[in-house]
Amino acid sequence: MVITQFKFSDNHKNCDFYCGLDVHKHELAVAIYSDDKSTSEFIKHNVFSVDSDGLNRFWNFSRKYHPKGYVMEATGIYHHMVYNFLVSKRSKASWAFKILVVNPADASGIPGKQKYDKVDAENLARYLAKGLLKNGTEIVVILEDLKAIFRRALRLESDRTALKNRIKKTLDRAGIRPKSFNLNLEWTRDFLRHLIDFDGVLGGFLDEMVLESHPLNKHIVKLLKNRFKFDPYRDFKLSKPQRAILRQDLVELDFKSSRKALLAVEIDQLISEHPGLRQKAHNLASIPGISPYSAVWILSEAGNIAQYSKYSKFGAYSGCCPRVVSSAGKVYSAHISRHSNQFLRTIFYNAAVVVCNLVKKDSNLKRYAARTLKRKGTFSRKLAYSIVAAKISRIVYYVLKTDTCFDPEYGSTVGTQNDKYLNKKFSITDRKLIRRTRNNLKRVSELCDIGFLREYSTKLAEELNKALMEEKNLVV
Repeated sequence: MVITQFKFSDNHKNCDFYCGLDVHKHELAVAIYSDDKSTSEFIKHNVFSVDSDGLNRFWNFSRKYHPKGYVMEATGIYHHMVYNFLVSKRSKASWAFKILVVNPADASGIPGKQKYDKVDAENLARYLAKGLLKNGTEIVVILEDLKAIFRRALRLESDRTALKNRIKKTLDRAGIRPKSFNLNLEWTRDFLRHLIDFDGVLGGFLDEMVLESHPLNKHIVKLLKNRFKFDPYRDFKLSKPQRAILRQDLVELDFKSSRKALLAVEIDQLISEHPGLRQKAHNLASIPGISPYSAVWILSEAGNIAQYSKYSKFGAYSGCCPRVVSSAGKVYSAHISRHSNQFLRTIFYNAAVVVCNLVKKDSNLKRYAARTLKRKGTFSRKLAYSIVAAKISRIVYYVLKTDTCFDPEYGSTVGTQNDKYLNKKFSITDRKLIRRTRNNLKRVSELCDIGFLREYSTKLAEELNKALMEEKNLVV
């Protein structure tokens, strides 16, 4: 009798496996998961270093299971290296698999259960197997680079603002407090550079700077125009430590201003290498309140517009949707959600402020902003700005979706490109008002004990409805 020894097969190709990854700066926790419908689960853990050798060992460990998907949480920037590694391997792999980068809030653990690296990776793989996870923001290298540059420029601008405030504070301590002293202007910075080298009172410096041989003579027109701002402080002078502090702050201010200018050059070079991205930025810049700089920043923060299937998702991501609060059967809107992209939220809000206060060119958006400001009044300007910001975000979404420029007369009854709307008698606002009035009159007609008013309200509602139907037939 021949005795045959039983061996377990190592063939895993007939099972569905999923790989969960918990990514850290120097370490990668991996969990392979499979549910074979036999009340048992297959789970295998391992940990690898996040470097070339560690990633190759991770690939050799996972590929024998042929996972149907790899899933990881978005971790700032640390997941980028693992994601790019898997993308490069997918093009050469013998089987198809998907790569998901999910929002950490969508993959949080079960309350009360201990969390650590292996458990996190295991939960990600389990949720992916059950179809509970969806892909997050798509990683596009050029957009990620642009996003990093814009955020660095924002930090530099914050540092510049802090430096300018420190310079003004030093002048305040010396008793020199001119109004409207704008340190963004070249002549003001040159004025301070020469002032800190002058050992005397401010009045003596003011008398000396008007001489033809003085280095500030190139700004003589602006200096004479603004001299009255300094005349009340002629008897004050800077102490030696104050001059030293101002000298250091001015040098640092010039340095940070130069760095920000260099970042702007880098942005322009990156955009020039991608004509499709440049065209989208040009389309966005046609919207009132959106500058070319803000247009490119919106593209880098929003990513691929195709990932937002409808505007409500884009509006929620950009922070232009109010929170819905429900209590005791009452549902109402609260403040805008802070769980959104703070940079997009700020860009759209600032664009709304520009449209409401600075833009002079007439357009439907400008008229909408004017109506909103008038409706909300002086005491609700911030609310009006938020409403206009939501309108701008909606326009941005459809400009990117349709890949067209902003049409200043879009939706207007006069001057539209579509001929079927040229014969319309009522604007969009008029039709809304007529429909609202018609519905209210119908409710009035249902009331009892109102006598002849019931008949008149019914007849008036019918006439309003007839007017709406006639206009509808004109444009069909």
